[in-house]
Amino acid sequence: MTSSIDTLARVDDPAPHSATPFTVGLAGMAAGLLTLWLVRDSPALDGAARSTAACLAIIATVAAYELFVARVYLRPSAGLASRGIRTLSIVRVAMRLAALACVYAGIGTLYWLLPEYHGAFYKPFWSLIATLAPYVAAAAPLYFAWMDTHQREIDDAYLLLARLLLRGERPSNWRPVREMLAGWMVKAFFLPLMTVYLSTNAAQFDTSLSAALNAPLSLATFRFMYDLSFAMDLMFGTVGYLCTLRILDSHVRSAEPTMLGWLVALICYQPFWSLISSQYIRYEGSVFWDNWLMSMPVLRIIWGTAIVALLLCYACATISFGLRFSNLTNRGIITSGPYRLTKHPAYIAKNLSYWMVSVPFVEPLGWRAALSHCAALVAVNLIYFVRAKTEERHLMSDPDYRAYAEWIDRNGLFARMARALR
Repeated sequence: MTSSIDTLARVDDPAPHSATPFTVGLAGMAAGLLTLWLVRDSPALDGAARSTAACLAIIATVAAYELFVARVYLRPSAGLASRGIRTLSIVRVAMRLAALACVYAGIGTLYWLLPEYHGAFYKPFWSLIATLAPYVAAAAPLYFAWMDTHQREIDDAYLLLARLLLRGERPSNWRPVREMLAGWMVKAFFLPLMTVYLSTNAAQFDTSLSAALNAPLSLATFRFMYDLSFAMDLMFGTVGYLCTLRILDSHVRSAEPTMLGWLVALICYQPFWSLISSQYIRYEGSVFWDNWLMSMPVLRIIWGTAIVALLLCYACATISFGLRFSNLTNRGIITSGPYRLTKHPAYIAKNLSYWMVSVPFVEPLGWRAALSHCAALVAVNLIYFVRAKTEERHLMSDPDYRAYAEWIDRNGLFARMARALR
């Protein structure tokens, strides 16, 4: 009787509303992959151009739903009115454009000062900037003009920053300015990385696809699925950092408030990760799953399939965000796709895949080396555990996330497993 009551309660306990439906993300993903396929043989397009085309296809698909079907700009979180609520002020628009120009100048100065951004590694990012710059320059005045008449709050972060820089007026509330600048710093750090990784992935995508088609059910198939999973993740990661727009309700609500949260997130990415992993956290040995299971083909296929399933779950977690993916910021709470099962599907899938790909417990040099590699991978797992906890602490300030967290505690995968074991 108790089990029946619990089942009925769960049926009548739907998941909280998601900022973006998972199906919309899948539609955008289909558009992006189709674009990659269509431009795969174009000699005039390199990896950067192909990836840019794929990202634009995703943006067009998802944004069309957000604007014309969901009409997200009418959500209270967007802070916009359906009709103009004040007369256009050219002065306010000009001040916001000046603030935006100052932000761009500050980020450009950082890129110029830091040697990390001087090499050829970031060439795809500079190519993307050169492609988008004319369109941003043309669209920014129109966007700010529309926002000036439709935004419910006049004194937004850009206007406050402009008054501070141009007139020396200190804001009575610094939080909007801090959140806006933090959001731009997140974008300035992650967008170059996502662009470079996606460009590299797109350049080799057709090669891995051809190899998989010529040798199905082989290691080439696994490598293609590996590349495909990360292509999907990187496309939506890049799109997320490009589309921080209030009209799409994908703007930054808040940024990670603690140094610990920033630290554990940034060390997982270049250039910090190379420095740490090469010196202190080395969990990869001389054996990986494919050559470890060379003599056991059936188990090798099963093992590889499990890895691909984890990577696809990881990619689907990113796809669930639609236009809202971002580290270190809250841009709307996602409750669809893999997030119906757990609060951290991407981290769980990624960390499990690390164990299955690197098999650190298998080491020809002996048990001491294997133990050292396992300990290093446990350290990586702990980093992601701290990331998860700092993210939860940050997002708990959002009532939508609190409702989602409570729902997961009742209906998530681990809650169901706990009930099954009673």
